[in-house]
Amino acid sequence: MDFPFSFGQKSSLLLIFFFHGVLFCGLLLYHGIKNSSKAQKWLSLLLFLCALYICPYMLGYANWYSQSWTREILFFLPLMQVLVIGPVVYFYTKSLLNKSFEFKNIDWLHFVPGCIYLGFSLIVFITDKFILDSFYFYADGRDKDLADWYQFSGVVSMSIYLILSLRYYLNYKQRIFQTVSYAESIRFSWILNFLIAFLSIIVLRVLLFALNPEWGQFGNQFWHYLLFSAVIFYISLNGYTNAVRNSTLLQLKLKEVDVFLEEKK
Repeated sequence: MDFPFSFGQKSSLLLIFFFHGVLFCGLLLYHGIKNSSKAQKWLSLLLFLCALYICPYMLGYANWYSQSWTREILFFLPLMQVLVIGPVVYFYTKSLLNKSFEFKNIDWLHFVPGCIYLGFSLIVFITDKFILDSFYFYADGRDKDLADWYQFSGVVSMSIYLILSLRYYLNYKQRIFQTVSYAESIRFSWILNFLIAFLSIIVLRVLLFALNPEWGQFGNQFWHYLLFSAVIFYISLNGYTNAVRNSTLLQLKLKEVDVFLEEKK
């Protein structure tokens, strides 16, 4: 059996961005657990979802759709969780700005559309592989993750959650503007840049649809995924830097408190 990855120019370039996303996903998860930071854990999840997002095209350019066993992996694994990305962005924004934010049971409702798609993917897998033992849902030979309706739904979902995130950012900033500290000003600056970067992802997707309506075809979509990867590269580097900087400022503040308490003794 040949090595199951064809290292072409396009597949190799996307592979670099994929590993970069996974690496920073791991770093932020470790940092989030170490510092009990909900925001860093949410950003870690976002980077993981974005790394998965580029997989179908990275692996497609590596000829996975041309081999039966690798094609089935791409068909039946729901790698593009476009209905989950928006809620994760929203909860990252809330947890970063509001340290007292707690994820409640009712918040799981935001993930219902994503769970429905996971359920649909499971039904497709069981039907085609175990019940019929032939391609029924996949009779057209096209990956469901790349279906027009699903990709369009993802753009709508991400747009809605971007609006919700921006509204939360503006309302929260207005409420505490008079008491904002240096550390909080850093957070405000980063979260605005983050939301602008997320907006650019949506704009790129809309432009791609306008220029290349066949979302399920490779066509000129490589440039979209390359630009998407570049934006995620920016988010991962700056998000991690912001996390480390805030943790450092917090540690310095705690040390100042310790010194103050020692002097009072």
